[in-house]
Formats: sequence, C-alpha cells, structure tokens
Amino acid sequence: MSFICVDRIPGLLDLPDPGTEFGEEACGDAAYYWPTGTALTVRFLDGPPDLRARVMAAAGAWTEHANLSLTVVDTGPADLRITFRGAGNWSALGTTSRNPRSYPADHPTMCLAEAGTAGPSRLARIARHEFGHAIGLVHEHSSPAAGIAWNRPVVLNTLAGPPNFWSMADVAVNVFDRYHTTRTQYTAFDPHSIMLYAFPPEWTLDGRTFPENVELSATDRAFAAQIYP
Repeated sequence: MSFICVDRIPGLLDLPDPGTEFGEEACGDAAYYWPTGTALTVRFLDGPPDLRARVMAAAGAWTEHANLSLTVVDTGPADLRITFRGAGNWSALGTTSRNPRSYPADHPTMCLAEAGTAGPSRLARIARHEFGHAIGLVHEHSSPAAGIAWNRPVVLNTLAGPPNFWSMADVAVNVFDRYHTTRTQYTAFDPHSIMLYAFPPEWTLDGRTFPENVELSATDRAFAAQIYP
C-alpha cells in the first residue's frame, strides 16, 4: 500500500492514486512504524543545499521527541528519498518507503514541491507534516476520534472544480473517510496537530474551522514519544 498526502486541499493533483485506508494524527498506523531507535537515512534527489538544510531543520522537530534519527546521505540507498520536483506535497507512510514495488530505488518517497517557493512558516509546516507521514503518522481529520460534521455538498462541489477536479471517491478517501479503530493507534482528536489539514468554515455544518498548524502540538510530541520510546 502506498499513502499519498495532499497537504493542502484546495490543491492539485497529478499524483498516483492514494491508498484506500486513511487516518489521522495523534493517530498512526502501527503496521508501518519503524523499529524504535531506527537511524533513518535521507537522500535529496534534487534541490539546493540551503533548501535541504531548512527542510532537515524543520523535520528535526520529530526526532526531539521520537526515538529515531535522521541522517542525510549523498549517494546510495536511503530510507527516505526527497524531491522538490513534481506535483504537490506527499510522502510514503512509514516503512512503505522500503517497498520497491511502490517506491523503486532512486525514485522519491517524498515530494515537497511547494518548499522552494514557500515562506519560512509554510516550509516548516510542509516538512513537519510530511515527515510525520514518513514516521507512520496519518491525517488527524481521518482519525476514528475526529467526528467532524462535514458540509458534504460544499466540500464535494469545491473539490470537483479547479484545481483538484476530484471525483466523489477522491473526496471520500482524502476528506470524509476515517480509519477504523482496530487499524490505528490514536488519541482524542487534536485540532492543533501538525497532521491536520486546514479547512475553511464553510466546509463544516457547525462552522468549525481549522488553521494551518506550523508547530508540533503537545499531543503530537507526546504521541511521537509514546510510539517511539
């Protein structure tokens, strides 16, 4: 299974079809966690040195709390292979990056297409969100605990138009569907999670809205420490 993240909804997409099972963050899919203490290697397939350095600095927010490490390598095999070219922001989910059928050697396991033109806050948000997926965390709004009252006609109508042009099935997978409780480890819904999409108020029946979080929330940090002690 491959997991495709579309970081921002209104946004694109010219990416491979996403997997059929999605979930949220202080929620993760334990089937794809790395062994605790794993030293993950990271290879950039393109991009200037200063951009690479800023991505790694932002991604380090996870390893301050999770018992994992990130080491950049210039050549050879790597657990995470990052490109800044392509469409959108997405990442393989956890250990699926090692599946050669889904992610052949020398092909990216993560795309940060917006990073090159993003301001500091947006770049930090993109990198932290996608590296969250890379360590096995899934979308917060798809958590079994999320309980968001979607204004489905509005969401469907918005995402059926440009630039997404999503079908009803695409919207269901990316927005409406939630992980089953037996599939994930999860906490109470966390509106401050770095793994949550930003949604406008017209997308919910009660006017609830979600900002674009930039920092790891307290729950993100605690959850990372719990699953990678």
